[in-house]
Amino acid sequence: MTDLPPSLRNKLASQTAFGTFIKIGRREVAEIIAAAGFDFAICDLEHSQMTEQEASQVILAGNGCGLPIIVRVATLDPGLINRLLEAGAAGIQLPQVHRREQLTAFRNAMKYPPEGSRSISLAQPGAHYGAQPLADYIGSANRELLMVGQLETRELELSLGDLIRGLDVIFIGILDMTLDMGVPGRFDDPQIIQRQREIENAARAAKVHIGIYADSPTRAAHAAATGYRYIALSSDLGALASGTRSWFHQLSETSAAKT
Repeated sequence: MTDLPPSLRNKLASQTAFGTFIKIGRREVAEIIAAAGFDFAICDLEHSQMTEQEASQVILAGNGCGLPIIVRVATLDPGLINRLLEAGAAGIQLPQVHRREQLTAFRNAMKYPPEGSRSISLAQPGAHYGAQPLADYIGSANRELLMVGQLETRELELSLGDLIRGLDVIFIGILDMTLDMGVPGRFDDPQIIQRQREIENAARAAKVHIGIYADSPTRAAHAAATGYRYIALSSDLGALASGTRSWFHQLSETSAAKT
């Protein structure tokens, strides 16, 4: 194992970690995000056109420049999860969590026996190709890799506390939650705020870190002040879209002033 997963875990234990979503499967993206100072990135295999091979390259690039990469998968696929962890991912983010059996299967896919049922191989980057003794590698992998679950729906099989217990981070899928609750995009709707408070209270009681998506630095800073530890600010595509629009706006204003 690399030293990256425990450093992210340790940071979450003491302070807020800021990340962003990666939707473009290029190593340069990971390097730019690392150079900007972010604490981690979420490689998005749920809402992007990225392939598994491209995701593996992002993971390797992140590890090479000190940027822990969490991978958000689209579905609970133990084989895919194992390959991503073997590539060196710092953890996995699972969307649409609402049943306890999902989290049991998630844990089994993330943990080696006796804690789970993950298949073992040392011929992979995450294990430094066998440089660590087998018992040491299994112990560090089970201890360090992060399990992140997303809550995005109103209806849950169990109480919040019972459902999220055992996760490292519970991530509020705030946009999907507004859709599910009939107020699309209205983050400040009273029922959305109330649901956030319920999740926050349950997470604190269960000693699970709270995460959320923020569409602006202002919202990210507010979430941090509220006690969120795992905050994803926009994405690489969001930064590209915002930057190009800003450039073109400035160009248009400058050109108009000279005519």
